[in-house]
Amino acid sequence: MTRLWPTNSGTDLNNEVAYLFFNIKNKFSNNLANYTSFSLYTDLLNIRSKQVLFESFLDELEILILDIVELNLSPENLKALNYKIVCDLIKKSKKRFLESLVDTKSILKKYTPLNLFTEDNYLSLIISEYKIIFQKLLIYIVFGSSAIQDNTLGFTCTSTPSSYVAILLETSLIQLSNLVLYLVLDSCTSLLQISAFLNEYKLCNPCYLSIRSLAYFKNALTYQNLIYLYIDYPKSIYNSRYRVLLISSHGIIAKYIYSSRFEDMINLSTGQFFTILFIEIQDLIIPKLEEILLILGKIILYIFINLCSNSFILIIKIITSRLYTREE
Repeated sequence: MTRLWPTNSGTDLNNEVAYLFFNIKNKFSNNLANYTSFSLYTDLLNIRSKQVLFESFLDELEILILDIVELNLSPENLKALNYKIVCDLIKKSKKRFLESLVDTKSILKKYTPLNLFTEDNYLSLIISEYKIIFQKLLIYIVFGSSAIQDNTLGFTCTSTPSSYVAILLETSLIQLSNLVLYLVLDSCTSLLQISAFLNEYKLCNPCYLSIRSLAYFKNALTYQNLIYLYIDYPKSIYNSRYRVLLISSHGIIAKYIYSSRFEDMINLSTGQFFTILFIEIQDLIIPKLEEILLILGKIILYIFINLCSNSFILIIKIITSRLYTREE
């Protein structure tokens, strides 16, 4: 039987939230290696450092939830303040993560300053995409499923599976923690400084100990982010789906869930619209092209079979005629 998320605030919801956080913290003992087809900034961290980063994010998320309850914010307030809430959570998670590395404040002065979110295409894009997932997560946790006004999920809001809320939490955890580390490393001015930071505080994944491996990783991420910005992101919107990240027993994996993204489509740039236009043309041309190629293939096969059969008959006739001539 499917376990359903409580519809309203109360004891049942509190127990479900406690179980949700307990369950995800238990998953930190799993393998946290990245088994998706793309790279994450957290790939630079060893398993222990990745656990510390995730724990820092969850601790700040728990504080945020308590603040929302204490301030008595409504679902409408959360929607209005959503972007600011996400940015503030990332800042505080970053500070907590850095504080966990060293007791002195020198590291905070060096790595705490944040760039403006609007100045970075990658940062702005990821927050804009996953703020909706995070917004739904907060509403589910604070108010229950009855406060969700969304008829595009494939199930009624009052029949929301608890596993769906767990997916929202794990995705928010991994994606926003990834941004936390991105901001930390973005504060470094060179690869040498990034390497020094990762090695000094024993954070580094053994695969990226050398400057060369870091340079390769950074270049690959730059290329990947461009592909995501202009191809994968508009394609996901056009297909009405979100890419979610989950912590499985084998490691971090990627899946897709359905969600209507009409509002996101309105906000696409001209370059991103070209991707959708290309997909439209592809959807229009490829079926016709496949049909034409299929017909051509049948024609070529028919001609080939006829040529072979006629050639075979001709060869038989030649052989029989020669045999007949010899007998005479």
